[in-house]
Amino acid sequence: MAQKIHQSPLCNNEDAVSFVKQFLPYAKTIADELGVPVENILGLAAQESQWGSGRIASMYNNYFSMRAPAPYQNGESKALGDPKVRVAHFIDKPTCGKSFVARWGDVVRNVTDPTEFGKALVNAGFNTGNSKTGGRDDFVSYLKTIITNTKIRLGCE
Repeated sequence: MAQKIHQSPLCNNEDAVSFVKQFLPYAKTIADELGVPVENILGLAAQESQWGSGRIASMYNNYFSMRAPAPYQNGESKALGDPKVRVAHFIDKPTCGKSFVARWGDVVRNVTDPTEFGKALVNAGFNTGNSKTGGRDDFVSYLKTIITNTKIRLGCE
């Protein structure tokens, strides 16, 4: 008799699991280059791209919500919420990843702990951590939760 595998309820979010599986090869390349767990990169991309369904990700291959100018961008446009902000466009996911490494790689290189990973990004200005300045007040704890959940989703069937 085959043993039944009990999966996490997080596996029930098919869109999130699908994003993790589809973005995994790109995230692994970035994570390996930076010496961080793949779930850190997947979680950040998931958070910034709304699990791949966000407009900036789907229209511009920008899975890290990077502002223009950004390394390797092939275009830019105004952000919907703030016309002073320009959003970078990328030809494909690997180029977006290459840009993330060029712009933010030194900030998170070898930062394996999810909380410290988030703090490093806030300290460098990736996200201000303050909603009054365009960031997210709870960015570090929110990102840590997404990274933790993403690690679980890596094991979903």
